Amino acid sequence: MEENTSLLVLEDMVTPTTKGKIYINLTAICLIWVFAFTAYSGLQNLESSLNPDIGVYSLAVITAGGLVSCILAPTVIYYIGPKGALILSSICLSIFIATNYYPETYILLPGAAIYGLSSGILWTAQGVYISTISQQYAAVVCDSFDSVLSRFFGIFCMAFQSTQIWGNLVSSVILQTGQSEKNSTGSMETCGANFCPGMAKPTDDASDKPDTEVVDVLISVYLSCSIFSLLITIFLLRPIASRYNSDVMSSRTAFLATLKLLLTNSNMALLVPLAMYSGMEQVVLYAEFTRAYVACELGLEWVGYAMICFGLANTAASPLNGVLAKWLGRSTLYIFATLLNAGFLTVLLFWTPRDHDMALFFIIPGAWAIGDAIWQTQNSALIGYAFPENPEAAFANLRMFEALGFSVAYLYSNSLCVNVKLYMVGGLLLVSVILVTFVEIRLRKAPPKYRKVDQ
Repeated sequence: MEENTSLLVLEDMVTPTTKGKIYINLTAICLIWVFAFTAYSGLQNLESSLNPDIGVYSLAVITAGGLVSCILAPTVIYYIGPKGALILSSICLSIFIATNYYPETYILLPGAAIYGLSSGILWTAQGVYISTISQQYAAVVCDSFDSVLSRFFGIFCMAFQSTQIWGNLVSSVILQTGQSEKNSTGSMETCGANFCPGMAKPTDDASDKPDTEVVDVLISVYLSCSIFSLLITIFLLRPIASRYNSDVMSSRTAFLATLKLLLTNSNMALLVPLAMYSGMEQVVLYAEFTRAYVACELGLEWVGYAMICFGLANTAASPLNGVLAKWLGRSTLYIFATLLNAGFLTVLLFWTPRDHDMALFFIIPGAWAIGDAIWQTQNSALIGYAFPENPEAAFANLRMFEALGFSVAYLYSNSLCVNVKLYMVGGLLLVSVILVTFVEIRLRKAPPKYRKVDQ
């Protein structure tokens, strides 16, 4: 097979074989995500309130595009390499952020589609990077691959989830400067689980929205962050040698690998509901909680402050999960996340948000973050552990169905009342836990055999 000569790969393809080189790549990946998703996370939490209707649909377009791009990810990475894939995705993210300067349907939705069609590539390349350097590190220090994988994903998720802190802090501070005296709030009968699309919402009133100049400042800060993440990708991240560059495989084989794994491996098929739930449970916070509880009752400027609690808890919980997984095991963490999510879904169903219950506006996203940290770290670790010989296709499937969960949840967000959506997410949680338990039992009986990492 000919060498990869893509112009997007700016250095010779090298495989880090020392701890120092591995740490450089892990640090670079973390920094790329910190800056890129400081921008995206901040926008994501505001879209449903700042741009009613069209904002939610733009998020649906992004996740739908992610579903398609997950299928195409192996082919794209085959041609341009994991580093080239990250460069391309960073450019597309910057385009989407820029379209928010003028959030008309014919501007915002195409921008969302451009980023969406690269998002699956972005996350698949990330999975390949973390999985590959985990295998390399395990070989260098003679440690368990499963243990290193959980630890590295924990570190990465800590960096990723911290973006909820920075992105929301930026939005809260900037929006506070342009806020009118106080947003009028919805009545306690219409906020919370009883909130339904189509009802008059205070955040739809032009008088309650920040000035255009204030929004432009916010978008400019976010755009600067995304551009900086692109520069880190180009100049700091070291290319890795993956099977996309070393194995004898055609582009058609790469394209079919994702679907083939889903259709021929029963474990992958059984993990589909879990991947979808991972997307839908995040929408509960990003769209439903921010719009129907926080913005409806307290006002738009409080969304960022509430979601900072989500980011703080997730940032702390992500690396802790990597450590706890070694001592308690994935199954114990999954059980805890299930009980936590089920409990707070019940709270959201029966709690009527009122401004004198301020603590709950911060406790709920903080507690939800602990469960989300478990899903994100352990789902990735489970995929890396179950499919060590085909991680690209496995991570593509994980991200593809997670994107499908996001898309479905965003698409019905403007059509169903909140209580119905909470019941749907709860039902999927139950199905997911039953199936992942079955997969874990099968893996324990027949653990996968790892191939040696090419030195």
